[in-house]
Amino acid sequence: MESLKLKVSKKCLPFGDKVIKQGFRLHKFQEIFYSDVAELEKDVYFIAAPTGAGKTFSFAFPILYAKDNNYLTSKRGLIVVPTNALAEDIEKTLKEQGIKVEVITGKTLTKKGKERGEELIEKLKNCEIAITNPDILNYMINSGYHLPRKNEKFRHLKGFPDWSAFFNALDYVIFDEYHLYDEEQIANILIWFLMTKELFKQIKWFFVSATPEENLIEFLNENGITLEIIEQPLSSEGRVIQGEMEIEFIKISKRIERSLFGYLVEDGRLKENIKDIIEKAISNNEKILIIFNSLRDAMRMKYVIENEIYAEVWVNTGLQTREENNNNLDEIISKTDIIITTSKAEVGVNYPVSLCFMDSGLYLRNFMQRIGRVGRGMEKCKIYCTITTKIFNNLEKQFNEIKKEELDYYEFVDLMKKAFEDREFKKDKVPKFCGAVLWSVLSSMEEYNKKLTYQRKEKLENLRDKFPYYWVLYHINEKIKRIEDDEDEEIVDEDIREELLKWWRSFKNSFRRFREDSVIWRVIYEDGKETEYDLLWILDNAFVEVDRENRIVIIKDFREKRERVVRGVVTFSLLDKDYPSTIGGTDKGEWFKFLYSDYVGDIFLQKFESWKIYKEKYFEDKTFFEELVKDIELLVPIYSKKRIEIFDLVVDFGEIWCDDIL
Repeated sequence: MESLKLKVSKKCLPFGDKVIKQGFRLHKFQEIFYSDVAELEKDVYFIAAPTGAGKTFSFAFPILYAKDNNYLTSKRGLIVVPTNALAEDIEKTLKEQGIKVEVITGKTLTKKGKERGEELIEKLKNCEIAITNPDILNYMINSGYHLPRKNEKFRHLKGFPDWSAFFNALDYVIFDEYHLYDEEQIANILIWFLMTKELFKQIKWFFVSATPEENLIEFLNENGITLEIIEQPLSSEGRVIQGEMEIEFIKISKRIERSLFGYLVEDGRLKENIKDIIEKAISNNEKILIIFNSLRDAMRMKYVIENEIYAEVWVNTGLQTREENNNNLDEIISKTDIIITTSKAEVGVNYPVSLCFMDSGLYLRNFMQRIGRVGRGMEKCKIYCTITTKIFNNLEKQFNEIKKEELDYYEFVDLMKKAFEDREFKKDKVPKFCGAVLWSVLSSMEEYNKKLTYQRKEKLENLRDKFPYYWVLYHINEKIKRIEDDEDEEIVDEDIREELLKWWRSFKNSFRRFREDSVIWRVIYEDGKETEYDLLWILDNAFVEVDRENRIVIIKDFREKRERVVRGVVTFSLLDKDYPSTIGGTDKGEWFKFLYSDYVGDIFLQKFESWKIYKEKYFEDKTFFEELVKDIELLVPIYSKKRIEIFDLVVDFGEIWCDDIL
């Protein structure tokens, strides 16, 4: 296989002049945190510093500053992270600094019903820093904790009128690793920021990442938000955060599908040269990190290595066991020779490794996050990275033009930007998603307590003119209200009325999800270890036994390649029938688009066209029907996978078709 080798000089962070009472000399980017955040001039600060720079360590500095300067009242911060594992990692760092921390996740909120929302606000007020995920915030902001039980109005919660009470208790908000969010999720975050800016001028927002999203910065500038970008410089002296990198890029042909697994393994066995490299590293007490794009490849690799090499292997992916999660992470790593992981490595956990084999990831940001996990605090590290032919050719061309034996870090970053593609951030989608999110929040505030939230809602309505797409959902909702009140069938037949109401409820509920819906079941390995995971992924990627009654799947083995066992979903989120009745024709094509691509807007429009043709005759008011149809068609741009609520999976194990799994 063709390969290209290059060296990158070690990364060092110079120290600044400021020394805090705890005896720490700060880096440039940390100085903004060690301040009275209320006095900062800008609304938003973007912190760009490489992996390992000490970003997490600085998140407590506003609180330490207030204590060091004898403020009468302490500061309180909120850190929002994409994964619960990262939340636990940050909790440990902050507690070591003497900070009172609360992690707020679905698992740490133990109360049920209306008490759950009250518990949320209690946890916040009893800590100096709260760490949570965007799912909790999104559910709260869309009035999820006020949801009624059956035959009951929205509930009033003692001491928690709505999400404003939560944000009113904060002085600063940090979004860590925000580069992981897509356009729709960024729209959610922007609306949260704009709403809190209208109500609480004191809150300062920080967006922190080693790979900042330039389109988000541009969007905020266009909307009149005052912001500042703080970049951490590097130098040849200072604290070493990553040793000299020797990187070998390996060109992967289409024949092995850009797979690292294909580079490492042949005929089910480790290639001899790879086996030699791994065994030599282990004999030198070096730890090895292997990062795959594919979770299936990661699981298969564990079995390959254990059959050929005497080594302690740890698989750290989303599909890991409760037993491992309950153990001390440092202990696990100290006992491990080989760590196998996936994109999970891009966030949070620091691995003390000097040798790495890795898939490059789909985009530049994936690659940069992955290499940042290797050689932390060490003098040297070696990385073998598989890349596609296109990226390899780009890289070779650009590297030959530079003609340097060793690159500094920022030269290396510039080179990678020219060689790699990055995920396309479709900025034009964001305003529509913002309008939709704004409508959802204001609508839910009015639903659960119009009188109580009137003043806050009135202030927030100033945002409607910024995002005119708000009115698309507003007008549909008004028409649905008329349909709901149409008990005498003056507008539409009773059955179609119920169909529309069910669909609209499902649509509205989708805004309470920050991510796509999924079906989570217990997963048990043959050795008895267990976890919980997305059932769709498990069925497509593993040979399993299914226990429907107890919602359990038992993994027998992993497939060599992904199969499309799941053929459809049962949902009320699309007008037209709930799920396909055959595997042929347009139904098959439509559902495969949903399951295995992102063309949900196309599916919605196709099914809505069918619905229009067959249901028009049931409308007594033809003008109303035409206006409703025009409004609903305008939903296509925001009909992402997140809109789809999944009640069931339709599977085909080769013997049975249309077998509902649940």
